[in-house]
Amino acid sequence: MVDTPQEPRENLDEELDEISDELRDVNDDIRDLISQLREQTDAPLRLAVRFTADDSKVLFIREDVREQYTDDELEERIETIVMKGLGDPPRERPLFDFGTLDATIRWYENVQVAHFPYREWSGLAFVFDRRESPVVDLAKRYLQDE
Repeated sequence: MVDTPQEPRENLDEELDEISDELRDVNDDIRDLISQLREQTDAPLRLAVRFTADDSKVLFIREDVREQYTDDELEERIETIVMKGLGDPPRERPLFDFGTLDATIRWYENVQVAHFPYREWSGLAFVFDRRESPVVDLAKRYLQDE
């Protein structure tokens, strides 16, 4: 796991106002969700993307993350995140008795990626700085010892 700086939380309203141009076409529910994720999670939000099979829209990107990548690198990462989300449809015939898929969370060494499908071929993806997970970290330690 990599140590990362804590995301500043004290000026959240000002920060959201600054990115309001990017969020102008995002409905209030999604804007509220992004705000609450930033306030209530212990893992700082790096990136938020809304996607469909045909398009994706960056809803939020933390400044240090944006500066870390070229435009092409960022576009490639977002495309990969979207493709992973599209690979997890909300309903799968063989798993019908499980119900509708609410979310998938992928734990990478440095980040967590959460996908929330909200209808067929559409969803939201959020990337957070990696934090501890008792289940994931225990399994990882066990598998490394094998």
